Amino acid sequence: MKKIVVSAPGKLHLSGEHAVVYGKPALLTSISKRLFVTVTETSGSELVIDLPDVHSSDTTAGQKLIKRLLTIAQTQFQHNITGLTVSVHSEFPIASGLGSSAALSVALVGAMSQLVQAPWNQTDINEKAYSLEKLIHGNPSGGDNTIASFGGLLWYRKEFEFLKTFWMLPFTIPKNFGTFFLFDTKRHETTADLIGFVTKKSKVSREAIFNQMELVTKTIVQAIKDEDKKQFIQSLTENERLLENLGVVSAATKKLIRAIEIAGGVAKISGAGGRKSGSGMVLALLDETVAQKIAQKFQVSLLPVSLGGPGVKLEKMTL
Repeated sequence: MKKIVVSAPGKLHLSGEHAVVYGKPALLTSISKRLFVTVTETSGSELVIDLPDVHSSDTTAGQKLIKRLLTIAQTQFQHNITGLTVSVHSEFPIASGLGSSAALSVALVGAMSQLVQAPWNQTDINEKAYSLEKLIHGNPSGGDNTIASFGGLLWYRKEFEFLKTFWMLPFTIPKNFGTFFLFDTKRHETTADLIGFVTKKSKVSREAIFNQMELVTKTIVQAIKDEDKKQFIQSLTENERLLENLGVVSAATKKLIRAIEIAGGVAKISGAGGRKSGSGMVLALLDETVAQKIAQKFQVSLLPVSLGGPGVKLEKMTL
């Protein structure tokens, strides 16, 4: 009986949050923390789904979702498979803006492809995973599943609903930039709530911020390519200030970011943000000991990550 383990990375926004909704570019990166899907054939006909990282109150919903995703995946590969145990384990928090649903979709399709002995093809996995993402989100950009499939750095821009540009950059974050951390400040608003808030801002002020953000996004890309750490840090700071001017960073999160800056680091929110209490994940570049002290002081969890790692991987297969 086959046992297959496939993993896919989480992701975060380096730049372009909110602006991407209005046709500006966004820069996404994969992270070193991964989500693992293990598919094991059994002798029976039952489908068993194990979700050790999901809170007990959400387990049933998670199991139903995976069953629906599996049904679509089996249709895609034209194979009706019974007698499976599917286990999902994530190294990063789920439902936290790090692309857990995309990583799940990509890893699940990758595992199914090997179960039916299809060729390992990242492009095909990405296309099939996008169909699964549409089941979850309705009308996703396709950026999250693309970065989960290929890893690295992704330049994304939506000109129209029918014209979207995805460009995998041929370089990655230099290792000498240092160690990155994610501070999990949590949030209570949904992404839709925050997009709605930005929509209500005056068009003039909104466009002024987004025009500046486009320039910052381009500068960040150039700084990474040139391995210019000083420019990279400066641009991340500018990006954060623009998001604060947009009104999507809470007062509590601003205090955390100022503390990181005073300690000699740089930090910005990654994702839609949050206005009430937390603002979701905060990406920071600073000394590890200092990061731990700040996380303890603000009572938030801390996750060390490297950026720009590999995409979907076949970790293990036994027959």
